[in-house]
Amino acid sequence: MAQETELVIKVYLQRLQAGDAADLARIGAPWYTGREQAAHKLISQYGERASAPVKAVVADPVVPYMTYVNLHFADGSKQRIDLSKDGRVWWLQLGDGDPVKP
Repeated sequence: MAQETELVIKVYLQRLQAGDAADLARIGAPWYTGREQAAHKLISQYGERASAPVKAVVADPVVPYMTYVNLHFADGSKQRIDLSKDGRVWWLQLGDGDPVKP
């Protein structure tokens, strides 16, 4: 599972650090609403922390199309991000929506 989700996790951290909410919102599940507003919140809360090394621990999924990742930042803080899979693509559950594509 970790290999499958590696790309979306790396992109998430890069876009978080860059501070561009529109770019971050693009990796949000397309069926979610409010992605850009949610991205702004994440950037303000975690953006600076993403510049230092981050440890990502991917949970074993209960179902094959949903999982979560615990991010451990260098300053000791943590963040959980939830992911949904649509076909072969992993998306960040960002904003408001059903984690399973409607």
